[in-house]
Amino acid sequence: MLANAAMTLIAEAPVLPEDLREQARRRSESAGARILEDSQRLFFDEPGLDTLLIRSVSSLSRRVTQAGRAYLGARVGLGLDRDGRAAAMLRLVPTRGYDALMTSALAIGTALGHFRGGAVHAQAFFDSIAAGGPASAAPGPNLPLPAGHPVPAVRRFGAPRSLGDMAADIDDLYFAMAYGQAVKVTRVGPSGRDAPRAGRGRRWLVSITGTDHWDLDSTPNPSDLESNIREVLNAPSAARVGVVRALHEAMRADGVPADQWSAEPVLAVGHSQGGMVATALAAADPSDAGVKMVGVLTMGTPSRRLRIRDDVAMLAVAHDQDVVPAIDGTPARAPDRRVMVGRRLVRPRQGPLYYAHSSATYTETVRHIERRSQVAPWGRVDRTVEELRSHLPRGDEPTRVLLFDVWQDLLEPRRGSTWRTYVELDRPEWQPAEFAEDWSPNPLVPRPLPRVPSVIEELHGAVTGAVGAVAGVSQRVPSRGEGAGSGGEGAAADGTAPDGRDDGHDDQGRGADALLGEER
Repeated sequence: MLANAAMTLIAEAPVLPEDLREQARRRSESAGARILEDSQRLFFDEPGLDTLLIRSVSSLSRRVTQAGRAYLGARVGLGLDRDGRAAAMLRLVPTRGYDALMTSALAIGTALGHFRGGAVHAQAFFDSIAAGGPASAAPGPNLPLPAGHPVPAVRRFGAPRSLGDMAADIDDLYFAMAYGQAVKVTRVGPSGRDAPRAGRGRRWLVSITGTDHWDLDSTPNPSDLESNIREVLNAPSAARVGVVRALHEAMRADGVPADQWSAEPVLAVGHSQGGMVATALAAADPSDAGVKMVGVLTMGTPSRRLRIRDDVAMLAVAHDQDVVPAIDGTPARAPDRRVMVGRRLVRPRQGPLYYAHSSATYTETVRHIERRSQVAPWGRVDRTVEELRSHLPRGDEPTRVLLFDVWQDLLEPRRGSTWRTYVELDRPEWQPAEFAEDWSPNPLVPRPLPRVPSVIEELHGAVTGAVGAVAGVSQRVPSRGEGAGSGGEGAAADGTAPDGRDDGHDDQGRGADALLGEER
């Protein structure tokens, strides 16, 4: 890794000849690809290593934060905070290591001008009603978009009939090549004009894609790194605002009164960041979130820091070798009534981590789960699957499909006080789910178990007994030329030695057998 870093520096050194720099650049790229592949194999083969890494970094961040809080407190206590900045910062510095790490990343990215997301817009580019119905012979984008926006290359225009279909829609939306983020919304049941009030059998389905890119600089697509950081902190992100806006625009187009938007039931399927958005909406009060999540299916989502409402059915699917669900630093435990499902994958030849987090792989997993629940509908997983499937279209139930392009404006950076960027970050009144970081095994319960002798002890007892028996016989048999009643130096009749000491051979042998017998 250090050699690759050195090659990278050589490739960027302007004082070297161009041919030498080009060779160093090629070697650096080759070594970087090899290191990346080896790292992917390491994390793929060792599930749980990702969680340990994130928690180690969070622990280090917590120590740095504690030192920073001590410094700010000392400035305030010693009267050195003349402009009040230390006091203002002290109240806002997070106490948790992970929160401090993410908040610092968000503040630094914003202060340096990398995170420039502004106002969020959502505009439909396909409406199945305008296309002649969901079963139109030639579906395609049929609504105009603003000038300069490319026509999204979406291929799936029909209403989903299964959870696997909603997952497959996400895989299709990833490759739509829209100006921003493509979002698919489906209305099931009577339209808002036929049934203006909520609770008349109408519900909404939404498929939400994940992160579009990991670049530092913001783009018109709101599914970026800034939205990732905001979502793990449960701060409103541009991606979340865009999904809510797309749902509201769909309800508006369908004739649902605005005062009923937060009461319309919504089933969301989200991959990666899309699952974070869906979980955050399911954890918030409908009147605050603007939509009422009643069911959520997440795939490869780091959302265990949030607790969903008790009236939401949630199925969290995560592959064992997917590192993304662990980037929030939480263990694989459910903080609420959600049901978690895992699947262990076989490592492919190349790109194992990409394969483990791919939306196509998760689509396959969701279809497996659905088939299993239909064959053997027992247990919490199958009950949750059926509860989520109850919101899908049934039979010839009317549907309406709308596809949206969601994008954000980019703000122009301006000079100003960078410390105020940290102070002015919006922070909701929210506390993450707590997981104990210190782990210790359960105490052992002592039990009086009988001791089983070893083979060596068995042999020792048998040999000792045989030796004792032979010794006893030799004491009782007189030597040649000696009579039983002679006064020679033979053994005494009572078994004692001639000097009056008890030789103890016979008793010793029998004692050893008796001891082993008790242990057996």
